[in-house]
Amino acid sequence: MPPAARYRLYALGTLYCAPYVAMLVWGWQAYKARSLLTLLLTVALGLLLLGMLTRTWRRFFLVYAPFLLVSVAYVAYSLSFGIVPGHTLAIVMVSASWEEILGLWTVWQGKWLLLPCLAFLGVYLWLAWGLADWPIFSGKARIVTRVLLGLALPVTAFAAQNARQLVDGLALNPVAGTVMFCAGEIPRARAEIHGAGIVKVAYHAQRPEGGEEVHVLVIGESARRGSWSAYGYQRVTTPYLDHLRGAVFLQRAMADANLTSFAVPTILTGMTPEQVTSERPHGTLLDLAKEAGYSTAWLVNQDLDVSTWLGITADRFEYPPDPEASFFGRHAPDEVLLPAYRRELARAGVPRFIGMHIMESHWEYYRRYPPSFQRFGTANRLNTMSILRKGGTTAPDLTDAYDNSVLYTDWFLEQVIEQARRLQVPATVTFVPDHGESLPALDGGAAGHGQGFYNAAQFEIPAFVWTSDAYRAAHPQQVAALEANAAREIRSHDFFYTVADLMGITWPGARPERSFASQQFIPDTTGKHLVGGVLMARP
Repeated sequence: MPPAARYRLYALGTLYCAPYVAMLVWGWQAYKARSLLTLLLTVALGLLLLGMLTRTWRRFFLVYAPFLLVSVAYVAYSLSFGIVPGHTLAIVMVSASWEEILGLWTVWQGKWLLLPCLAFLGVYLWLAWGLADWPIFSGKARIVTRVLLGLALPVTAFAAQNARQLVDGLALNPVAGTVMFCAGEIPRARAEIHGAGIVKVAYHAQRPEGGEEVHVLVIGESARRGSWSAYGYQRVTTPYLDHLRGAVFLQRAMADANLTSFAVPTILTGMTPEQVTSERPHGTLLDLAKEAGYSTAWLVNQDLDVSTWLGITADRFEYPPDPEASFFGRHAPDEVLLPAYRRELARAGVPRFIGMHIMESHWEYYRRYPPSFQRFGTANRLNTMSILRKGGTTAPDLTDAYDNSVLYTDWFLEQVIEQARRLQVPATVTFVPDHGESLPALDGGAAGHGQGFYNAAQFEIPAFVWTSDAYRAAHPQQVAALEANAAREIRSHDFFYTVADLMGITWPGARPERSFASQQFIPDTTGKHLVGGVLMARP
């Protein structure tokens, strides 16, 4: 083999190995030895398999070109987001529209990486095209092949002793990981979005009165009642809601749990805290509305785990891509849902139920609002770990950032309500957060939510129901009941029955005593709360 040709072959070998070396280096600290050995084993076996199929180096590298392109994309995603492509990406790919993917591309700051990637692939193809048809399995290559096959058996036996680490190792291989992603995660995500795995039981719901109406349920996140000026907070954090006409603010709304994974199911199913910890849901408010003839939409700017666990299915599902998501959730502002919301409002001619699950005031607070809402203090000293420092000089900064997130939520709810106000048909907007939030400077040093001890700020939540003029004229009894019950204690699981009542839905399992839009409402003051996932009576 001439020296020039040998160097060309070496260069191609280097380009071939580059994605695998990158994943090996990246996974060195985070993955166990078995996973790393699995990566090396699958790389070697893949090389041998492709070599046996192609027989010559030229055909080998040309056939491998599309796999190299996939590998580069796989590595780029893993290095950019700190995780191999998995469930979240699959959900985005299954649910996002082409317009959303195009929008994501236009704002993605890393798209400049496309140029070096294309250059990388171009150099590879140029080198491979000019390679002669030398046989792969000749000379020393035969010896290397036998050695690799001999090592494969003990390495496989060692890696197979831990199935989890074996799977992790397969996922580290860009080619094998892509196959797993396309054959496993994509179908799983598609099945979850369509409610597979949940055994649903029909409600046998109906809507006797009929007619076109629009009902919106906004499920917030980490909303602390004591930080809303609509409830007397000294800072003006809710300037729009402070003067909102047509709204009934609930004065003693209490979250059933201080963790989203428990609190949201109680809102959407009516299950009590005791039931949520012991039973699997068999339907949601969206199923009830669909049975009663409503067109349904579910708009999500949140972690999808709760939605998929509940088996939420809707006629239309919106989950905008977010390239900046982190351990603490999505970084896309809640306003990314507004275009889809406007489309749903414009879908005239049918009764409509629109559910929205937003990030609102979840930590990291300073990432929940655009810079234009930085009215209180500065976020310069805050970082991801600031919430763990329960006190000190950053405690006031946490309060400032949280208050700014409330200010942004006030603006977001203004967009939701004012768009609904333009409708000529009866409409309601119900807002309820999953749970509250503790702030170190205001709540005795407690921070965040979800702890195993009771802190009032994590359970005392703001909530309201806004009704349009047309709705108040059409349903005066429900509005009168809302106003009469506004000062009574209301729990998360009451919202399922209340929103159904507002929509005029009846079914055999309806419980008017659980609807605060009914004159028969009886406050549930005996049930326990879920504190850090543990059932506990309120102090």
